Amino acid sequence: MLRSLFVMSLLLLPAGAAAQVRVDFDRHQDFSQYRTFEIVVGPLVRADGTVDERNTLAEDRLRRAIAGELTARGLESTSGNADLVVQVSGRDTQRAEVISSGFNNFPTYWYRPVRLRNGRIAYIRTYNYWSRPFYDDYWTRRFVEGALTVDVVERDSGRLVYRAQVNEEVGNNLEKYVTKSVDKAFKKFPVKELGN
Repeated sequence: MLRSLFVMSLLLLPAGAAAQVRVDFDRHQDFSQYRTFEIVVGPLVRADGTVDERNTLAEDRLRRAIAGELTARGLESTSGNADLVVQVSGRDTQRAEVISSGFNNFPTYWYRPVRLRNGRIAYIRTYNYWSRPFYDDYWTRRFVEGALTVDVVERDSGRLVYRAQVNEEVGNNLEKYVTKSVDKAFKKFPVKELGN
């Protein structure tokens, strides 16, 4: 019972790992001049490497999350001739992680008494590698990691003015995953939210 609780606690530790977020933007650009945006969803690549062209559910989730972030910052969504074009693409990758119990396994020994033929008692050193529970245990944890890339391009010049890349483990709740990833992608966007 105790061993299974210990194993479960070790398996849950990496699940809270933080997402990797990389942001790059033109610091000399005046973002206050932009008023409208348009969202273009690029290729969404599955974990097996094929492009998922018919995944309208994922496209709609991405559009809703990005539109929510940008409208909260005072920008307006339009279908044509927008100031900014937001291009978003995603890729899922199958990952494996080796988890250790964190304890080193070193030999333990003790002296045990042994009676010799002449009647005398001798103490022999005995080694044991399995005397402690949980030592030297390893597990392989497989999971899907999602990589989301958001490019914000100025329509008139075609220049890239903002790029965010978010790598994070994909959980079971895809709506929550997309919302969190888009929120992290726009965390350092130069146009702040209206309420802040």
